[in-house]
Amino acid sequence: MKSLINRAIEEFLRATYGEDLVQSVADEEAVAVGRLAPLGAGFGTAALERAAFRLTKPLPEMFEDLGGWMTRIEPVRRLLRFSGRDFKDFLLRLEELPGRAHLVLPELEVPRLQVEAEDQSVWLVMLEPDQVWQHLLVGLIRGMADDYGALCLISVEGLSIRIDIWDEQFFEGRIFSLQGAQMTGAVSS
Repeated sequence: MKSLINRAIEEFLRATYGEDLVQSVADEEAVAVGRLAPLGAGFGTAALERAAFRLTKPLPEMFEDLGGWMTRIEPVRRLLRFSGRDFKDFLLRLEELPGRAHLVLPELEVPRLQVEAEDQSVWLVMLEPDQVWQHLLVGLIRGMADDYGALCLISVEGLSIRIDIWDEQFFEGRIFSLQGAQMTGAVSS
């Protein structure tokens, strides 16, 4: 499980900031532990901290960006999109996220969530406070708002994430169907 998370962090840094940053972070890890490690081996939270420092970017923002990046990975996007027919429905079903994540990755500990809604505002309350998960979720929500084409304001208020939905169809969202993208052509070995 740890290597899967490390690999995701490594790929996020590579896709978002480039190979030079990934190599710099790997070099810093090698100096810190006194030996070379294979890429991916040292790409946990500490790698995000080192990257945030190099980029002069707050660490919570890095976690938000990681959450947003995850929504662009098609299998993750499909799993999230399957949770609701529109953006508000998606938000209202986020209580199911820990269970869904457990089905796919049993060792991943996603904190329990409670959703409260009033008019066009939705609050996502973390029943087990965790700032890393809170910022990852902000990024996931931001990415999914874009995916659905919704205009909203997302803010962190204590242990809650508040989402004020201004327009659920602000622009055309990405196409989604239960059948997924059809594959054409042959796969070569």
